[in-house]
Amino acid sequence: MSAPSAVGAEPARSPWVKRLAAVALLAALLAAVRLLPVERWLVDFVAWVRGAGVRGMIVFALVYGLATVLFLPGVILTLGAGFAYGVVAGTAVVWVASNVGAVAAFLLGRTLARDAIAARIGTNPRFAAIDRAVGTQGLKIVLLVRLSPVFPFNLLNYALGLTRVTLPDYVVGSLVGMLPGTVMYVYLGSLVTNLTELAAGRPSGGAAQQAFYLGGLVATVAVTLYVTRVARRALADATRDRAPACAAPGAQAPEARASLVEPDDAHSRALLSHLHPPGWTNPTPAARYDLVVVGGGTAGLVSAAGAAGLGARVALVERHLLGGDCLNVGCVPSKAVIAAAREAAAAREAAAFGVHARGVEVDFAAVMERMRRLRAGLAPHDGVERFTRLGVDVFLGAGRFTGPTTLEVDGQRLSFVRAVIATGARATAPPIPGLEDVGYLTNETVFWLTELPHRLAVVGAGPIGCELAQAFGRLGSRVTALEMLPQVLGKEDADAAAIVERRLRAEGVEIVLGARIERAERRGPERVLVYDVAGARREAVCDAILVGAGRAPNVEGLGLEAAGVAHGRDGVTVNDYLQTTNRRIYAAGDVASRFKFTHMADALARIVLANALFGGRKKASALHVPWCTYTSPEVAHVGLSPQEAEGRGHAVDTITIPLADVDRAVLDGDEDGFFRFHLARGSDRLLGATLVSAHAGETISEVTLAMTRGLGLATLAGVIHPYPTVAEAIRKAADEYNRRRLTPTVKRVLGWWLAVRRRM
Repeated sequence: MSAPSAVGAEPARSPWVKRLAAVALLAALLAAVRLLPVERWLVDFVAWVRGAGVRGMIVFALVYGLATVLFLPGVILTLGAGFAYGVVAGTAVVWVASNVGAVAAFLLGRTLARDAIAARIGTNPRFAAIDRAVGTQGLKIVLLVRLSPVFPFNLLNYALGLTRVTLPDYVVGSLVGMLPGTVMYVYLGSLVTNLTELAAGRPSGGAAQQAFYLGGLVATVAVTLYVTRVARRALADATRDRAPACAAPGAQAPEARASLVEPDDAHSRALLSHLHPPGWTNPTPAARYDLVVVGGGTAGLVSAAGAAGLGARVALVERHLLGGDCLNVGCVPSKAVIAAAREAAAAREAAAFGVHARGVEVDFAAVMERMRRLRAGLAPHDGVERFTRLGVDVFLGAGRFTGPTTLEVDGQRLSFVRAVIATGARATAPPIPGLEDVGYLTNETVFWLTELPHRLAVVGAGPIGCELAQAFGRLGSRVTALEMLPQVLGKEDADAAAIVERRLRAEGVEIVLGARIERAERRGPERVLVYDVAGARREAVCDAILVGAGRAPNVEGLGLEAAGVAHGRDGVTVNDYLQTTNRRIYAAGDVASRFKFTHMADALARIVLANALFGGRKKASALHVPWCTYTSPEVAHVGLSPQEAEGRGHAVDTITIPLADVDRAVLDGDEDGFFRFHLARGSDRLLGATLVSAHAGETISEVTLAMTRGLGLATLAGVIHPYPTVAEAIRKAADEYNRRRLTPTVKRVLGWWLAVRRRM
């Protein structure tokens, strides 16, 4: 084990050898400038080029550029250019030569020391602020410091190389900013009458020249003081920290906090301290990343953590809250509220089991406080601190592509080999006239509530609408659900949807199918949805409206055009390998998939890791995608429906096991459900399945595993299932398939064989 360790240690010393050598060389050059008669040599050089014509001018320009790189004094050469060539030609030579030398020094500073210095002082808030400002307003700041001679020219060339100013900004800022000073010094040099004056750095030759020199000196000092003051003020403005002033953990300005999470309590502040820490300072970007991840939801977090674990250099960019919808406004808070609602329903229905619970009361504020507490407790797993420990550079701010391989966030430019877009999707509302004026809740804001709406109207009876309609009804709201389709859960098996609809109605939820909402309006404190059903106009009067229909991919403001990434109404366009139209950029999760589930985002991120980092060819179409609606009972599905299967050319056989035939379901009082399996006709190959039971989401994974590994339903007959469990319905379905294989002919043959055995 020692050999790999020794081999791995060698590269760590190599950069230090180079840096120490560079420092030693620089020290030697500075010592040489100090100890050797460099100024005398420069004066002699000026004397030579003055009579050497065009050849001397070329040599002069080369020496000037070299002197800039080597920290040699440039004043004598600048004055010498005026002495040798006059104002116009001297200015041109010095201007070009000094800028060429400055760019060379800038690039040397960037390549030799940028990463080493940034790694050590990048966590310093002041340096990070200055560095960020230079990255954002590089041209302005370079121009200001070039205009002010108080900033040493040669040192500044290397110093700016250590910041993140872009090369174009540096070049333009230097060209423009250095011109006035160059003209001034070259003009002063043109007043020099002999080499002795040049060596002394001052002209003589009469009262007029002396007066001009004195006036120029006063003007230079005045301009220097003024520009320095302007530059200092501009620099301070540019580098002022734009983060919230209150940087203590868990604290944030109310106006900033309101856009992230409500209400403002200890749990919300704890959540923010992990997912969007107030006062967070973004790190100094690496020179280049193996993977830049845009979006800190499930797909982004899995991509970032997986890539970092595999040794990649990773940057993670999130403009809102790490954790995405699942942790903040989706799976986690909704299941906490649903769990509380389920307990309330169980208490009310306990009499059927001989248990009498009287006076069931729901403390809605306590229900929501519990949800926020549990969510905050789960937040560290998705938080900044954990991902920083994993080696991921976390950038909080809006990311925008600036080119095919670059992305900018908070004024900093991130260069990448590969990138993944994982910005997710957001809730949207249908275009109902008056809805925006009346105000409404979505899954992104409903969990901010601290008071229970007495009457709640739910727009849409899909998965979100049904889950929250049932939960709020169980918690005490009078709920009306309006759905324009002829069934709830429009994408599910019709029989499964009918069971959910019956349960919701039995629990007091009013469901209106085929409803077309015409408008929303406010009447005093009440909100009213006016809708049409089969030509009859009706109204739903409520205290709050919850929109549970519609999702839109988050593609705005990402600069996808600059990156060459195609996108449309359904999100980012990807191929089966999750590659966008820019071969270096991939996309995963809700922004690029029709399956908008947390577990699907996780699975797609794993495909991205294999394909983007290691040239894999994994396909998204090869996945078998389960999903679950967490109503009571739950509805879980995987694979194809019969209609989808037939559309792909598959004849289908279906086996259904009612839960009324499953002992555990009967004992639990959950017999209103079924397990349904769709098989390729004439075989046991599973094409799809729908389960309806109290814990269908827990049970569907066995079926998903069988489909993923190519196991037929008959194979599951040999799997021992504990008795009594609801999952036993899977074995019952497998037994049913085997019984169907026992045709009359097969049965006669087997009977004949057994009869023969009896006579033997």
